[in-house]
Amino acid sequence: MTTKQEFKFASATCGLKKTKKPDLAIIYSDIPCIYSGVFTTNQIHAACVDVNKDLLKKKKRIRAIVVNSGNANACTGKKGFQAAKETQHIAAKLLKIKPDEVLVASTGAIGIHLDMDKMNNGLIQACSNLSSKNLNAAAKAILTTDQFVKIVKRKTKKFKLVGFTKGAGMIHPNMATMLCYLMTDLNISQELLQKALQTANNESFNNISVDGDMSTNDMVILISNRQSKKEIKSINDPAFINFQKVLTESCIKLAKEIVIDGEGANRLINVSVHGAKLISDAKEIARSISSSTLFKCAIYGADPNWGRAASRIGCTNVKVDPKKIDVFLNTTPVYKKGVPVTFNKPKLNKQIKKSREVKVTVNLNLGNKSASAYGCDLSYEYVKFNSAYFT
Repeated sequence: MTTKQEFKFASATCGLKKTKKPDLAIIYSDIPCIYSGVFTTNQIHAACVDVNKDLLKKKKRIRAIVVNSGNANACTGKKGFQAAKETQHIAAKLLKIKPDEVLVASTGAIGIHLDMDKMNNGLIQACSNLSSKNLNAAAKAILTTDQFVKIVKRKTKKFKLVGFTKGAGMIHPNMATMLCYLMTDLNISQELLQKALQTANNESFNNISVDGDMSTNDMVILISNRQSKKEIKSINDPAFINFQKVLTESCIKLAKEIVIDGEGANRLINVSVHGAKLISDAKEIARSISSSTLFKCAIYGADPNWGRAASRIGCTNVKVDPKKIDVFLNTTPVYKKGVPVTFNKPKLNKQIKKSREVKVTVNLNLGNKSASAYGCDLSYEYVKFNSAYFT
């Protein structure tokens, strides 16, 4: 038997996916939750983004999140917006709550109207099957081209945190298609919760790239039922500092799993930039390297073509001194103070082939600021899959 303090989950099969796999998930709380969120910056975005941003602006308390996969309900005009609002109303009626206590999200193919008869049937099925034991089922139901579920669970003396995400393609910095839902019991204000999420997001989901395309539906949602004992009132509170650390680490874990699950991906590309004057400079260069199509192709072939990474440093707006730059592939120095370093190419090729992660380390030798970004290789399978996704 579940208690009111526990979040509940459910999944259902509406028939939105051609595979007939589960395609609807619900997150539910008996207790109204404060809500924080960050969203895609794509100017062409889905109706669910507008609906949820409006509720965030109004600082509404949230009781449920409804997520469908198999249909993005994006670029669907007025009818798409009506579908998002209708989803809120159907779920609210079934859960005996208010429509503005329901967040909505969609993921899948763009430009197809959402079948509301199927959604209605799925919501009826899911709302009758809510349980704290259904976390894994809900995480599975929001997947599209993902190969595995991505879940995080953390428990400290002060709070609990649980969450899940999806994403494998159309991933790029400035919200990388991905959705993420995080739940906590931390007793905190909406303002502090929003600050914590934005900080965590900037260090995680905003630093990953699979293919350079920004989605229409991206969002990261963090809700809290505020049931932990001690109230957090300041960013200087040790409990808030610890929560920020745990939240950021959890988001980075999920972000890395999105990248390694990139469509057709074989290897994670982990880019660290050091010695920058500003953190923003280090982040811009790290993102530039992790997003490079040419470098992604090289890593797919286990080709230690470090020049493709080094050249991306100069593609940014960051002012650098080429004569001071050092570049390493894994632990192998390949470029020192603007001069190529002789290294054993066959040995490094073999090392990359055997690895699921390739590290690129850059030192600009201009300051003491650092940042990281994450990408993946680009394979034949990615091209093959995305050549027929819509049809």
